[in-house]
Amino acid sequence: MSLKYFYKYYTINQNLYSSIINNELYFSNPRNFNDPFDSYPRIVLTSDIDKLRVFFTYIKAKVKVFEEYVFSNPINKEKFDSYIHALFVYNDLDLFREDLYTYEMNSINDKIIELSAFYSKKSNFDNLIIKNRVFLQEKMYYDYIFLTIDNEKLGISCGSKSPDCPLMWGHYADNHKGLCVKYQIDNNLTLDNDKKLDVLKVKYSDNPIKIFDYSLEELDNLKFEILSNKYSKWEYENEIRLINQEQGLLKINRKSIREIIFGCKSTPKNRYTVLKLFATLGYDIQELKIAKRLPDQYQLSIQEMIINDIAGSGVYLEELNTNKKL
Repeated sequence: MSLKYFYKYYTINQNLYSSIINNELYFSNPRNFNDPFDSYPRIVLTSDIDKLRVFFTYIKAKVKVFEEYVFSNPINKEKFDSYIHALFVYNDLDLFREDLYTYEMNSINDKIIELSAFYSKKSNFDNLIIKNRVFLQEKMYYDYIFLTIDNEKLGISCGSKSPDCPLMWGHYADNHKGLCVKYQIDNNLTLDNDKKLDVLKVKYSDNPIKIFDYSLEELDNLKFEILSNKYSKWEYENEIRLINQEQGLLKINRKSIREIIFGCKSTPKNRYTVLKLFATLGYDIQELKIAKRLPDQYQLSIQEMIINDIAGSGVYLEELNTNKKL
């Protein structure tokens, strides 16, 4: 996707100061997001057995890479055999538990062994087609998410295409007391030229996604549709997502920060402190702006900062290296 910039909202606190000092961007575990459907979008169920068989075949190939891990440990092998036995009395086996689909829980080892047991036998697929086709589809869907997103530990940094949404300021920037940073993401975000981030524009919809329409060759990319699909009630966020192959902090190029926008309820002291920190560290911020409330509309206006916006805070302009901006 050809996107040049995205905006990220922040609370002004020690975490922000640390990210400025260390020029870092945080990539979160999608399981920690506040939307229970985030990276778990609803799906269209199908009666097409051939499509389900394609999905089963794909996951079976993904699981095969764990064979050495499972069979090299006698304890794992014993658990594997117990799962195989339990599959004969499938109704007594509680395989579909949501806590088995996050890598953070203690039973990730059991989840991998369960996957190896289930997908090792085509008869498991055939039995569920007859017994409980809906359950089969749910299970394969969550198994796909576990293997391609959770177990791969993909990290997400969320931003927006818009810097003037009052709800975003209220939710993510300390009730308008924080700030918003404009990042350039088209070519110089990371310090490592070999580090490639996937950029996704979130799609908002009330419609479940058709995961079983993907061909075997296309299924590697299904994870991007899963990660970029959100319920329509979140549309106000106008969200952009950067996808990293790791979670946690990533070093970024300081030149990627192009603009700072302060919230309409931020204090002159906090504005001055933040600007002084950026200047001290040698950041070259092209634009300094502030959100203002319009007198006749329920909207925010993003305006150029002036000296009055930091007056009374003990300001020394020469410290900020911003004479040309204020």
